[in-house]
Amino acid sequence: MRVSDKTAYIYLFLTMTFWAGNSITARMFADDLPPLQHAFWRWVIASFVILIIFRPPLKRDLPIIWTYRWPVFWIGTTGIGAYNTLQYWALNYTTVSNVGLLQTTLPIVLCLLEWLVFKEKITRTQMLGMMVATIGVGVVLIKANLVNLLHLSFNFGDLIMVGAIFVYGIFSLLIRYSPKQVNQWSFLWVLFVIGALELLPLQLLEYQAGYRMNLTIGPILGLSYIIIGPALLAYKFYTSAVLTLGATRAGLFFLLVANCFGHISYSDIRGAIANLSPYWLCFGCIWITVRTCKKRGLNLVLIFIKCLSEIVKR
Repeated sequence: MRVSDKTAYIYLFLTMTFWAGNSITARMFADDLPPLQHAFWRWVIASFVILIIFRPPLKRDLPIIWTYRWPVFWIGTTGIGAYNTLQYWALNYTTVSNVGLLQTTLPIVLCLLEWLVFKEKITRTQMLGMMVATIGVGVVLIKANLVNLLHLSFNFGDLIMVGAIFVYGIFSLLIRYSPKQVNQWSFLWVLFVIGALELLPLQLLEYQAGYRMNLTIGPILGLSYIIIGPALLAYKFYTSAVLTLGATRAGLFFLLVANCFGHISYSDIRGAIANLSPYWLCFGCIWITVRTCKKRGLNLVLIFIKCLSEIVKR
């Protein structure tokens, strides 16, 4: 399940691109796909796809996974059952940009959790790097205009998203306890099944409350994208990257999601293409943060100032 560092960075870039599209798609079809039913069918269909394609290794690996049943249970509960449900729920009350802004706190949450749980030291350079990257994404989200801060508002959906961030932080730390000697698709199948089983009674209650899925061509295409990209591919990429780089370094790439949220909307695809430059700029800031965490913090500050000046020029 481990990969090379270079491959892990590519995996993270693709993962965050998929997950940026996940929230945009979920917000686009929020009226057609109730959050609990949306999350439930996402994992049910994804688990069936894995079962059909990867059945031989799955049969071989299930006894091994059973020996790790409690860590696997909590990994599935936090990362599959809880996080995505909370995110979809939040998107019914708040904006995609607010979700992206709140996700910029994930690297700090991960760093604090590793310090509290595993007693890992937080170096001044690491903290500086996270602060620099977070500020950089904030500048992009407000389009380098402090007046835009006056138009930001927080509501019930934002509180839900804060809870989701902490849940995902726990999930990212728990991945280190996953079984290493099994096929990754076998591991993900078990996680998806755990999430689907936990969501089954909740989505039934939502259905009985009168909420129904409107399965026209648009929502079907949106759900198909969410199953293939953000579910199957993104979770495979993310778990491999976390095992290779660690939760804190991988968590920095959530800043890419926030930056993408600030510039891509389903109502302005042409404008999204025209505004991709800050997306790549943010990727560069994160790369610098990851690669220079063992070097002098001065280099990071100087490069950030240069990047920030480029954002402001826009």
